[in-house]
Parts: sequence; C-alpha cells; structure tokens
Amino acid sequence: MKHRGLMFAILYCATTCMSFSQFKIVPILGQLTADLGITTAESSWMMSVFTVAAIILAIPIGGIVAKFGPKKPYIIVLSIMVIGNVIGAFSLNNYPLLLFSRILEGCAFAIWNVAGVVLVNMWYPGKNNGLFIGIFMTFAAIASFIMLNAAVPITQALGTASLWWIVAGLTLVFTILFALFVKEPEAEAADAQATSASTAEKPSLSRIFTNKAVMALCVSLCVSQLVIGFVLYFFLNNYPTLFTGCYALDATTANFYGSMGGLWGVPFCILGGFILDKLGKGGTPKLAIFCYILLFITCGVSSILVSPLFLVHTLFIAGFTGLILTSNNYLVPKCVDRPQDTGFGMGVLTLFYNIGIFIGSPIILYAVEGTGNWMFAAIILAAMAAIGFLATIVYISQAKKHQAS
Repeated sequence: MKHRGLMFAILYCATTCMSFSQFKIVPILGQLTADLGITTAESSWMMSVFTVAAIILAIPIGGIVAKFGPKKPYIIVLSIMVIGNVIGAFSLNNYPLLLFSRILEGCAFAIWNVAGVVLVNMWYPGKNNGLFIGIFMTFAAIASFIMLNAAVPITQALGTASLWWIVAGLTLVFTILFALFVKEPEAEAADAQATSASTAEKPSLSRIFTNKAVMALCVSLCVSQLVIGFVLYFFLNNYPTLFTGCYALDATTANFYGSMGGLWGVPFCILGGFILDKLGKGGTPKLAIFCYILLFITCGVSSILVSPLFLVHTLFIAGFTGLILTSNNYLVPKCVDRPQDTGFGMGVLTLFYNIGIFIGSPIILYAVEGTGNWMFAAIILAAMAAIGFLATIVYISQAKKHQAS
C-alpha cells in the first residue's frame, strides 16, 4: 500500500496526542489538588475517569470498526477529545466539570487499541507486523516522557489552562491530517471484497464468545491485559506521587524520575515487536511469563528502594510491562479464527485493559491514604503481577489444547 509510512506516522502522532491529553495532569497533580481543594486519593479519579468512555465503548467500538472501518470512528473520537480539552480549559476550578471534561477526552482512549492495531495489521500484514505494533505501542511512553518534563515549565510560563489549549490545538491538527491522508485498504481490494460479500463471513462477536477454545485464549489474555493496565498506568500516573510521598523527593526530581519510566518504554516496545516476529505465536507467551516473574519482584520492592535504584526501577517497570503489553496485542489477531474478527477481539482486550487502568490508581492511593504506608501499594502491585503470571500459564495451556484440536 502506498504511503503507508506517512499514514503510520500520522496515526502515531494522533494517538500520542491522546496520551498527551491523558498525562498532562500528572506532573501538575499536586497543584490541581490544592486548587480544587481535594485529597490526593480523590485526585486519582481525574486520572481514572479518562477511561470511563473506553470501558463503555470498548466492545461496541469493535463492532463499529468492523462495520465502518477504523478511519471514520477515529476521526469522531479525536474530535470529541478536542472538545473535552476546550471544556477542561474553562473548568480548572470546578472539580465535577473537570471530571466530565476528562471523560470526553477519554473517548479517544476507547478506540486506539482497536482501530490502531487494525490499521497497522492492514498496512503491515507481513513479517514486520510485530515490529510495527511494537513501535505503535511506544506512543504512551513518548507522551508520558514529554509531558512530565514539559508540563511544569509550560504552566509556569503560560498558566495551567495553556496545557489544555496546547493539547486541543495539536489534536485538531492531527485530526485534520488523519482525515486527509490516512486510508484503509485500497479501493480495488474493497471492491473485490464487496463482490464476494455473499460468500464471505461478516465480523462476529458471538463467534468469539461461542467458540470455547477461542474464548479461553481471549479470557487469559484479557486478565493479563487488565493486570498490565493496572500496574503500568499506576506507575505512569503516579510515579511522581510515589517519589514525593514515599521518598520525599522534590517535585522536579520526582517528575524527572517518573518521566524516565515513559522513556524506557520506547526501546522495549520496539525491541519487543522485533523479538515477537522471531518468537512467533508459540514463543511469545513464554516471553510474557519471564517478564511477569521479574515484574513481580520489581513491584514488590517499590516502597523500599534506595536512591541509586530509582532509575533502575523505572527501567524495569517500563521494560517488563512494555514487553507484555506488546505480546498481548500481538497475540489477539492470532487467536481469533477469522481475521475479520480481529476488531472484536481487540475490543474485548481493550475493555479489560481500561478496567485495569480505571481501578488501579484509586485502589492503591486509597489504600495508601487509609494506612499511611506505601508498602501496601507494593503488595497490591506484586499480587497483580502474580495474577498476570497465572493468566499467562493458563493461556499457554489453552493454546496447546486449541492447536491440538
């Protein structure tokens, strides 16, 4: 397909804007909390409600993408995200309205994992598929790194609302570019598909749910994806809070360490995609098992680090979660029996991922606030890693049965 490199770049930038929208409050969370007169635990909802629309729309989006293609829905949710940022810029002293604006911003989060992966599979269906999925998965890491280092200087120079206006402007630009330049499979292929519509099977969610073998594989991956959403986004959203609250670092230093968690994710997602192309469907879950073991240890020591290990901890969290996240997204198209069901499969996976993101920060921050001890955060995170490990073991077992049948 012509110009797929340009289209991939626009998709990547548009999706990165979505993460800018999500992460822009993380480095200024203390300031926002004080301005709004709420507690740190209550502030966790400003991060969690970003995924509300994504939870509600995750599976319907799979059907919408299957029916209308990935491009039109992506344009719509990006436009809603622009509106959410504009509303947010006017509601920085109104907690309920700010939460509502965050829900609107999060509409784009409902579709990236479905439409984005579907587009990448359309453009790169061959041997480099895993590599480009890995590259695509780096958008959140890049956005987190940029925001954690740029947000405070921007707000100090231009005011808090400037972050919302800048993100709205960038999103609008890339929404227009997306509408103008991003294309689905070429018209000839679409026409050929249309002429054989009478014999071709349509995408079906029920086919996934009624096929016990496929459902067992998907459930295992979904539990693993929930775990990764829980663990990864707790750290992406709360590394600065952890470093200031548990280790008494100043805000600038805490933001820098937190931003490194995003930066490390970039090479690991790309490396993960390259490795997955080598390992294939059979070896990928074994990589996830190895990562979960090390993630369990890394999470367990989150509250007892010494300063030389701060950067190492961010490296390990980003690396292990990035490899597992890429593995799960790589495996879904290979689990469904028919390629046309990929959108629905990704929708189910995204639902669980978003649930993990939604519940992670509130559960941990309320636990820490209630006990006054960050050790409980480490315990909860390690327990989640253990659950992910068990889910991947189940996946491997079910995959063997599915292959044998």
